[in-house]
Amino acid sequence: MKAPGPTLNSGPIGIIAGSGSLPGLVAQAAVSSGRGAFVVALEGFAEKGLSTFPHIWARYSEASRVLRHLRAADVSDLVLVGGLQRPLGLGYLKDFGPQVIWWALRNLDLFRSGDSAMLQKIVTAFEREGFTILGAHEVAPELVLPPIDLGAVSPDANTEPDIDRGFEAAIGLGTLDIGQGVIVARGRVLAAEAAEGTDAMLERVAEMRAQVANAGRKLKPLGVLVKAPQPIQDLRVDMPAIGPKTIQGIVDAGLVGVAIAAHRVLVLDPEEVRRLADEAGVFVTARKLSGSAMSQAR
Repeated sequence: MKAPGPTLNSGPIGIIAGSGSLPGLVAQAAVSSGRGAFVVALEGFAEKGLSTFPHIWARYSEASRVLRHLRAADVSDLVLVGGLQRPLGLGYLKDFGPQVIWWALRNLDLFRSGDSAMLQKIVTAFEREGFTILGAHEVAPELVLPPIDLGAVSPDANTEPDIDRGFEAAIGLGTLDIGQGVIVARGRVLAAEAAEGTDAMLERVAEMRAQVANAGRKLKPLGVLVKAPQPIQDLRVDMPAIGPKTIQGIVDAGLVGVAIAAHRVLVLDPEEVRRLADEAGVFVTARKLSGSAMSQAR
């Protein structure tokens, strides 16, 4: 049974779309719900396929035009979703006018760990402009998992301590606004996700494994990727995600599976993730988390 969602307004759901497949999935879910979608596709980031929905293409400097089109389309619920390139430095917002909102948007990568306080300022800014901010999971609840093993493979008894250790480490690091994922093997944290993201972390572990193999040592699959949101982050705009590419990264890194926080991590294309995991013989498990640390996550 799906958890009850938020009380939604009428009219289409507005989607400010960065890169990747998620904006299209959210837009399609909005259409399927009967609400419809109006997409603001960010030039240089958003996929061309979004043109099948009512949309405009926009540059960073067009804040006033974007707000005008959103209001003309009767948009009051807004989703900020997809990847955007983050520069090396971020300033501090002095006010929350439209131009400042759009300047801040171009400095965000909404699906990577980052400055949670800055993200919250962006949410506040849009709310002051009269919009209700929704998470991708609130529009497309099928993209999050309840506590289940997604495919045919389940963690064995030897892996369970690594999963527990992984959630403990991920939540601890998240409290410091460092990352959303770790890799654990035999109780040791082999890698922690930073600003480079999950894919790059998996690549680092794959490189370490290759170095060991090149030294003449044979390694069997070992270790698990664990992903959980930061306790301090707003899940409406910064929920962790895995997808088909994650499964390939797990295989390349020689891991035995991935454990995610149930209802708190997006799974892009769950059926494809299930198929690839079963084909590779790795597990995908979603676990219910409890405790005061996770209760702070929205």
